[in-house]
Amino acid sequence: MHAQLKQEQPNQGRLEQTQCRRIFAHDRLHHGGRIALLLAGSMAFAGNAMAAVVISQVYGGGGNSGANLRNDFIELHNNGNEAVTLDGWTVQYASSTGSSWQKTNLAGVIAAGQYLLVQQASGAGGSEALPTPDFIGNIAMSASSGKVALVNNSTALNCANGCDVVSGVIDLVGFGSASSSETTPAPTLGNTLAALRKDNGCSDSNNNSSDFQTGAPSPRNGGSSFLLCGTGNGGGGGGGGNGSDNDKRIREIQGSAHLSPLVGQHVTRVPGIVTAVRSNGFFMQDDVPDADPATSEAVFVFTGTAPTVTTGDRVEVAGTVTEFRPGGSGGSTNLTITELSSPTVTKLASAQPLPAAIMLGAGGRQPPSAIIAAGIAGNVEDRASLILSQGIDFYESLEGMRVQINGALATGPTSSFGELPVIADNGLDASLRTARNGLVIRANDFNPERIILDDGFVSLPLANVGDSFASVSGVIDYSFGNYKLAVTALSPLQSAGLTAEVARAAAIGETTIASYNVENLAATNDPAKFARLAQQIVAALRAPDIIAVMEVQDNNGASNDSVVSADQTYATLINAIVAAGGPRYQFRSINPADDQDGGQPGGNIRQGFLFNATKVRFVDRPGADALTANAVVSDSSGAHLQYSPGRIAPTDSAFDDSRKPLAAEFLINGNRVVVIANHFNSKGGDQPLFGRYQLPARNSEIQRHAQATLVAAFVAELRAADPTAKVVVLGDINDFQFSDTMAILKSAGLHDLIETLPESERYSYVFEGNAQALDHILVSDTLRLQSNEYDVVHVNAEFADQASDHDPEVAYLQFPIAGTNVSSQFSLYKSGLSYNRCTDLYTGTLTLTAKASVSGPLIVTLTGLPTGVSLHNAAGDVAGVPFLRLNDVSAGQQIKLTLQIRNPNRVSIGYSPVVYQGSF
Repeated sequence: MHAQLKQEQPNQGRLEQTQCRRIFAHDRLHHGGRIALLLAGSMAFAGNAMAAVVISQVYGGGGNSGANLRNDFIELHNNGNEAVTLDGWTVQYASSTGSSWQKTNLAGVIAAGQYLLVQQASGAGGSEALPTPDFIGNIAMSASSGKVALVNNSTALNCANGCDVVSGVIDLVGFGSASSSETTPAPTLGNTLAALRKDNGCSDSNNNSSDFQTGAPSPRNGGSSFLLCGTGNGGGGGGGGNGSDNDKRIREIQGSAHLSPLVGQHVTRVPGIVTAVRSNGFFMQDDVPDADPATSEAVFVFTGTAPTVTTGDRVEVAGTVTEFRPGGSGGSTNLTITELSSPTVTKLASAQPLPAAIMLGAGGRQPPSAIIAAGIAGNVEDRASLILSQGIDFYESLEGMRVQINGALATGPTSSFGELPVIADNGLDASLRTARNGLVIRANDFNPERIILDDGFVSLPLANVGDSFASVSGVIDYSFGNYKLAVTALSPLQSAGLTAEVARAAAIGETTIASYNVENLAATNDPAKFARLAQQIVAALRAPDIIAVMEVQDNNGASNDSVVSADQTYATLINAIVAAGGPRYQFRSINPADDQDGGQPGGNIRQGFLFNATKVRFVDRPGADALTANAVVSDSSGAHLQYSPGRIAPTDSAFDDSRKPLAAEFLINGNRVVVIANHFNSKGGDQPLFGRYQLPARNSEIQRHAQATLVAAFVAELRAADPTAKVVVLGDINDFQFSDTMAILKSAGLHDLIETLPESERYSYVFEGNAQALDHILVSDTLRLQSNEYDVVHVNAEFADQASDHDPEVAYLQFPIAGTNVSSQFSLYKSGLSYNRCTDLYTGTLTLTAKASVSGPLIVTLTGLPTGVSLHNAAGDVAGVPFLRLNDVSAGQQIKLTLQIRNPNRVSIGYSPVVYQGSF
């Protein structure tokens, strides 16, 4: 459907005139229809029985500010089938509510189909004269509202209301706020708007509001081409035809470039078969095509209201060639659609076979598989001719035409707009495919072979990536920056049975760190969303030790008030995770300043951390708020963050109306790890892949580059203070692994873990059928060497039913124990274990006696516990080994630790205690 509304213009049905006629000549020949007319310039006719003269145009803005024409005018048209004498007749004008009428005398004969022009008063503005008028008056008409009458006598009217039934009134047009009209007035006019009787003067239902539309004034005089109403030889709107010289085929209208070579011209007798009907127009296609693949054989006919044609009708259309740009001023980067507007439609036959559909793919026309546009620096509409090896031109050559796709394979899910991206032949000749039947983008390949199915004529079922249709057919359309196949018929959906992925469980010694954009999560969301996210975190991600979450909204979501806290949102998610069988995470976050971080208005989205305190330790360094800039501090404990959590450069203009990075410190197996959660500026506002400007400008990346520069500088400062610093930068970066944004981040000595995956697996998001990586986990050198594995867990982006539009990602990292083994400073005694039937636990003690004073913090690990055996009362684990905590001990001090051991398989229990000194 069009992205904007256009002025309504119905197609009025008319009867074909078949009577024989005798009309004499005076040097005037009409070639516009199938009948030549000869006119006797001054011959009188007996009676007016067949009279059907009407007012066909009214314009009162002549000479006003902004007007092109210098004079007001009234245009007449004989839409009957006999000539009419006008001797003694007048055209008259009164103000919108007035009863005092001014008049201009008429005389002579108006032939059937002829127009006559009555010039009126001029103004100071305007640069163009009217065509030579047939009559001249001096009435100064209102530009907006008034009344015009055609009267068969010379007596001035004196009515303000009910003038249409006054004796002698042949036709009356009230416009704007007129007090009298036929039924209801025509629209309000203006300095650049005339009242145009529809169907070139042939529409006459005795209702001014139905019969007239507004448009640019287009005056016709007695020398203009005739229009015989009912013969189908006329044009649309206010423009006159140029006779048979302007009879055109659709391919001539479409031409071999993006813009029609005939734009702005009135064309006549354009033949075609109606292939699809919309509420405001119809597609028609020539069933006798030429051999040139660059010229489309189809066009959209814009009627403005419901057309009177049906699919399969053979028609001839006259109208004005226009280039409609979807989206209006907001769609200035869109391509145009070639249309016939203000049409006159003549139906010639019904139930005709539709033109054969063009096959896309095997056995037909193969779409380009890599290049959307190349060799262009600017507007593709300036191209002299199409280059069919480029996607943007390939689909233009098929504009409006019937197309069929066999083996239409979904490369993205059905969207909330009812659209579905597909490729032909089950992906036989497509570019880089995923193992799950998606289509991955690369730096120089954004997959022009895919096309979006649109539900403009039939509803599309909910489909996931990999689902398919044996056959789909429709017409090629364009909207919202994309060529689309407006589907008219499709076979049943064949499900591929795509299932959500499950990450592997972490091995002993691995710490898992995940990133997840939870898409506008607020405490006010449906509990079902929290339950689904929790299930994914627990079952699909295997409850990572640290989760950086993006798009966490404040407690009341999109309610735009002063609330910025998200404690209830976090608590609801944490409780849902516990209910799903996961750990009770803790969270850390910083509330943003109200309405300063972009996203959904009022939502106050932000990043935060969930962490399992039994696996990792959060280092709290309080004192930062929304506007406090974090810093790197070096002291006796080494290089660390000044604030944890703390935001990076929150007042820098790079983060205006955007999320601020959140940096925090964790202790993992005694290792200090800095984790920075990000949600960079989105791609909103970038020019579309199939837009008029090529190559598309990516304006949004200017801000992302600035954001990446600040984060990279912060990481570089941290690594300069401590070359062994362990850093993780992760989150929704909103850019691709091969982008300049990522290059800036990597320049700080970071490594993008998604690049460790095969190229076909590098995606976390699916947009319009393109699988792409927007989410990233980057690690410093010290962690890259310890990285075991990275995975994007595909649970959302490929499915029509989503908990979020992003897939989460998880890194499996190995952190060796960083503390000092001080076991030699203790003597250790292990008691026996006893089983308690009530608690189902084995209990015992471990007694430590200090040989010398040892400063804390200390931990006692139990290494070597058998598989399946766990320490129930552990304070946490280090490198996969459970531990208990100790404080400072003095020489000779004896400490007795209680052990509660769970042993569900009743195996023999053995362990070795090891004491470490250090922060864990």
